[in-house]
Amino acid sequence: MAANPEFETETSWTYELGLLKELWFDTKFRAATYYTDISDYQQHNYITGAPSAQVYNIDVELYGVELELTRSFAHDLSGYITYAWKNWSAEDHPFDTDQTHYFMQNQPRDTVTLGLNYKLWEGGVVTLNSQYLDERESKKEMELDDVITVNVGAQHTFNLTHCDFTLKGYVNNVTDQEYELRAGYPMPGITAGILGKVSF
Repeated sequence: MAANPEFETETSWTYELGLLKELWFDTKFRAATYYTDISDYQQHNYITGAPSAQVYNIDVELYGVELELTRSFAHDLSGYITYAWKNWSAEDHPFDTDQTHYFMQNQPRDTVTLGLNYKLWEGGVVTLNSQYLDERESKKEMELDDVITVNVGAQHTFNLTHCDFTLKGYVNNVTDQEYELRAGYPMPGITAGILGKVSF
């Protein structure tokens, strides 16, 4: 492994500006923009055909915009839609090659999420959400395909004497999509589970 002899600790500053406004017909709008300045980002540049890597510091910038609309359609039904746009840039380094891969390349430029929550009974909620991830670059000049995933769930909150206990069951990726969030690491297919949470 070849490393920068003056390898530094990674540090960052994040700045965010947001807006929250209540619109008409029980609709709320949220907007936010952010900028993250990372100094001495620890970049691992793997060498093709060799079990080794070069490790060095670079400066990286991450920035984006997030938008969200939420609305109560009826007494027991509510929904939301969100849109996120993100981008990044990194300084050039002498260790970079034509196949240098940055972790940030795996992040989708555009993400859209649509969700519905329906209150079936007092303390019980059924949820449905779907997310679209834009195609994005991957290592070795390849691309990760865009994908739409769908998740469903149901939960009930028990109001106990000294705490609240929430029991939730869920099924993620119900359409059994084959996709990757990070190059080379396939995400699970249909996944079901049960979880509990205690709130004091």
